[in-house]
Amino acid sequence: MTTKNEFRSASRRPTWRLRAAASVGAVTVAATLATVAPGQATAEPTIGELMDSAGNVLQELPIDPNGSSDLTSLFDLLTPAKPGTPNTPTTERRTSCTQVTQIGDSTSVGVDSASKVAAPADRLTAQYERVGVKNVTLDAGGGRSIVEKVDGEPNGLDAVDTALARGDRGCWVIALGINDAANIAKGSKVTADERIDRMMKKLTDQNVLWPTVMTNDPSNSAYAKKNMTAFNDALERAADRYPNLKVYDFAAEAQPTWYADDGIHFNATGATQRNRLFATALATAFRD
Repeated sequence: MTTKNEFRSASRRPTWRLRAAASVGAVTVAATLATVAPGQATAEPTIGELMDSAGNVLQELPIDPNGSSDLTSLFDLLTPAKPGTPNTPTTERRTSCTQVTQIGDSTSVGVDSASKVAAPADRLTAQYERVGVKNVTLDAGGGRSIVEKVDGEPNGLDAVDTALARGDRGCWVIALGINDAANIAKGSKVTADERIDRMMKKLTDQNVLWPTVMTNDPSNSAYAKKNMTAFNDALERAADRYPNLKVYDFAAEAQPTWYADDGIHFNATGATQRNRLFATALATAFRD
C-alpha cells in the first residue's frame, strides 16, 4: 500500500483507486483500469490494469467455511511504498508497530476468543503478532460509537482516554463507524467529520489505521450501505487533514458471505478474514 491514498468502494465489485500525495495518507490496494485509445500500443500492463485484475481475483476467491482461505493474491499486487522498492509478499510483511490498541464496537467483540474464532492462529492477537506486533489490546463494546453512549457504557472517545491513561502508545486501529453512520442517519447533529476529528485530536502523535465500514443488506435501514459509504467518504476527507491517519478500505473487500443474518455483524468466516486483513493492512500502512 502506498503513501497517501485511499481504498474506496464505488460498487459491490471493488474499484481500486490510486492517488498520489506528498507525504501522508490512507492505504490503497489498487487503481482504476487505465484506458488505452484504439490502436495505442503499450509495452507492458499498467499498474492500474494489474490492480483492477487483483480486485477481480478477490471476488472469485473461494471461501473456506472454516475460515482458512487466504487472500494473499490481492495483497501481493500492492504497489511499493517507494519507487524502486520491492513489494514484500503478504506472508513476509511486517509492521513497525510494537504496540497496537484496537478500539471497536460489537463487530470486534469476540474476535480474539474461541467463542467467535475457533482457530487460535486466526484470532486478533495472533494475527497482529504474525506481522510483528508485540503487545495487543482490544477494547470493544456493543453498540459503541465515537460519541453516543449505550446504557452508560464507554463510547469510543472514552475508550481511547482509558487506553491513553494506562499508557498505551504506538499504533491504533479504530474499528468504529458503523453505529456512528446509523446514528447520523437517525438524526444526530454530530457529523461524521466532527466525530472523526474528535477521535483524531486525541491521537495526534500516534499512528492510526482506520478501516472503512460496510454492511450487507441489513433489515435496519439506519445501517444501510449508503450511510456506511457516507461515513467512509468522511474518512477519506480526514486522511487529507491528518498525516498520522491511514484509511484502509475494508469495505471494498468485505464479502456478502462474511456477514451474519442481520447484515451488520460478521460470522466466524468474516471475523477470521477481517482479523487477517486488518493485520496485513497494518503491516502495509506502517511498515517495518
